[in-house]
Amino acid sequence: LPCSAKKPYSESQSHRQFQEAVQYRAHMVSMTSPIGVVPQELELTYPAQHYDSVVTGDWSEDEKSFVAEVLRRYLERNDYPRIIAHLPPGAYTDIVERVADDLDLDVEFTVSEHPTTTESIGNLMRTLDGEPKFTREEREHNVVKALADYQLGPDAGDALFSDVALEMTSRYPKLQVWNDAGVQLATMVPQYGVLSFTLEGAKVWRDSDAPTKTVEIDGFVPHGSVLAPGVVDADEDIRPGDEVVVEGPKAFAIGRAEMGGRELVESTRGIGVEIRHVEER
Repeated sequence: LPCSAKKPYSESQSHRQFQEAVQYRAHMVSMTSPIGVVPQELELTYPAQHYDSVVTGDWSEDEKSFVAEVLRRYLERNDYPRIIAHLPPGAYTDIVERVADDLDLDVEFTVSEHPTTTESIGNLMRTLDGEPKFTREEREHNVVKALADYQLGPDAGDALFSDVALEMTSRYPKLQVWNDAGVQLATMVPQYGVLSFTLEGAKVWRDSDAPTKTVEIDGFVPHGSVLAPGVVDADEDIRPGDEVVVEGPKAFAIGRAEMGGRELVESTRGIGVEIRHVEER
């Protein structure tokens, strides 16, 4: 699909039309010159939801080459039984044709003049005739797992949630993740496009095979925040804004890093982690 000026894409008028035509019968991916390719599950993440560029339809050769390379890598890593390009004629279709030729892929084009015309939308609907629908719940589960992969590392979604019967108690984009025991594990934060864990979710994360970002603190129970002088150690790959597990002799907590890993250890002042939930040991 083409991108839209409105972010996230799914809230734009054009993408609402596309969703109504697709009706959960296909995986939706948007092409955009600043980023390349944005799977729908990641439309709320940075920078997909946060960039601002004028949509003119005029693409430079550098932009075409960049998006073509990203699309090529994406299609090499993701195996689809069918590929449908619902894109306006011009740069978008040139890029898809270039990649399809390179990878020897068959692509079905459905746009006549413009993606939102009645004829084009009808073409898209007819092209998907006979394709099975997946449920809204399946899509929401896939969103949660994809966000975990993006946020924590490859296969983190399966590592965290494969053995958990997920229950969603709210609608996209404000998804809440609960297990079958009625315990909340995480909440999707629309403004950041990430998962925010509860204490129980943090324990699932810590005990899973997914890479855990941990901050070790001294013997105190943090309330509100952890100041840098209270940090004993921290994983070096922690970045500001990352979800982190906080552990110490007297406390277990989950929060959001305000500093990078090295800065957390070396700084002598400032807030290191904003604490969301904490329990005493």
